[in-house]
Amino acid sequence: MLLAGQAGSPALANREDSRAALNRFVEARFAESFNAMQSATAIYADSLKEQPDNELLAGKAYVSAIEVGDFALATKAVKTLQLRGKAAPEMPLLPFAEAFAQQDWKGANLAIVELETLKNFAFMEPFLAAWLETAEGKNGSPSLRRAEGNATARFYLEEQRILHKLATQQDEDVIGLLADVVKSNDRRMAPLRIIAAQHFWAKDDPVSAKEILKLRQTGAEQRLHQQIEAGLKRGVSQKVTPSIGLAFLFQRLSNDLAAQRAGFLSQVMAQASFQVTRKSDYARLTLGRTFAEADSHDLAVVQFKQIKQNGPYFLVGMSMETASLVADKHYDRALERLDSAVKSNPDTPELFILMGQTLQGQGKDKEAAAAFQSAIALGEKLGRSDALMASYWLALGGAQEQAGIWPAGLDSLKKANELLPGSPTILNYLGYAQLERRENKAEAVEAIKQAHELRSSSPAITDSLGWAYFIIGEHERAVTYLETALAGQPQDPTINEHLGDAYWTVGRLYEARYAWKSAKLFAEGEDLQRLAGKIDLGLQPDLISP
Repeated sequence: MLLAGQAGSPALANREDSRAALNRFVEARFAESFNAMQSATAIYADSLKEQPDNELLAGKAYVSAIEVGDFALATKAVKTLQLRGKAAPEMPLLPFAEAFAQQDWKGANLAIVELETLKNFAFMEPFLAAWLETAEGKNGSPSLRRAEGNATARFYLEEQRILHKLATQQDEDVIGLLADVVKSNDRRMAPLRIIAAQHFWAKDDPVSAKEILKLRQTGAEQRLHQQIEAGLKRGVSQKVTPSIGLAFLFQRLSNDLAAQRAGFLSQVMAQASFQVTRKSDYARLTLGRTFAEADSHDLAVVQFKQIKQNGPYFLVGMSMETASLVADKHYDRALERLDSAVKSNPDTPELFILMGQTLQGQGKDKEAAAAFQSAIALGEKLGRSDALMASYWLALGGAQEQAGIWPAGLDSLKKANELLPGSPTILNYLGYAQLERRENKAEAVEAIKQAHELRSSSPAITDSLGWAYFIIGEHERAVTYLETALAGQPQDPTINEHLGDAYWTVGRLYEARYAWKSAKLFAEGEDLQRLAGKIDLGLQPDLISP
């Protein structure tokens, strides 16, 4: 009876609850240690249901939910932490996005107040308030003007002002602002130009839409311009709404935070964006990018795969989806997706380029070369720019060189150089490929010298020049350039091996073996065997780096 009474006591029940919570917490952390993030999140979600007031569980659930894209769980965890005064500065953005999407204007206003209290992201208040007021049918312009008083907010003010004018039917007033954006031709502004062009196209104004896209700085702009010229509207045209304007703010911040290596905050912004505009391809692209950067490629693929084929971001999405599949070594899945895309878009050279790159990842350079040749044929038929065609020929030359299809590979590399003279990348490859074969040495060295003059900051190109001097017998000069290259990329096995060969040749034997041992740490296959031989026997004629 005494034991029964103890079992029913509140104190013992609390201890048992705490012990159970601890066990579940340990179980979730164990799942995380094996990178089983979905399992860990599920455990945190169940535990938070059982103990909705547990601050520790709420904190872990928030982080885990963001990492796997469980917006509902992340928002629930945020609300728990807010009640205890433990919210991080970015957290109110999730309840705000949720309330905005549900047209819960009161809830959205409360989230803005909380955001201002926590300060770090208070600069967003004028924009959030402006879009909230606009969505409610009020005048958001006075709130937007408050952004002028904050240096961080001013950085985003121009694009937000443009979007706000478009969302409130002030199209005439925005033409001048857009003209400056078009004239600058800044790649950063490409998504804004696309949104504006889609808006005018939705309003049956193809002239203004094409004027905004006339410089076609990016592939997505090029694709949208072609679609407008072809008269395609479904999935292409879209008027700017408060949701689109608000989502773009989150998307912009997500990209900027990623550039500053604030990956988790970038994910938070991307998920807030997606909550506001779930049908937006750009929202999916942004969210998928955050997953890919966190090495959650399976989650990234889910987002990229849903980007519409007839939208401007289709090829960008296919490129990023392919990269994620290849990162996880799912080559066959990537090729299946590309085959399917080619059937629906047979006149799209970019898809054949992606196919070739994927085949190269498998070491199938001969098949890759065939894919690149198909891309070139289509590109020439479609009148692609010389710069783009040069990149196609460079890809072909690289695949042919790796496959041993030579001198056809040399001809392809020369063609790339003719189409885009003065490209450091092309000049470096053109010279180095010939040096590897110890042919046309004078011509090869000259190409690499030109590449170095154009991009002396590149460790790879500096290595090529140092190795070029080694090949032609200027060994002391080779050491100087190779040491500079190594300073820029100290763990690169090729640079270390080249420097080791050069050190040995000028009599610096101890340093040579040290460099070879450094190279051996990252070497594989034939390279590993060659380096082992050098370390044991010293530099022999048959052991010189290719």
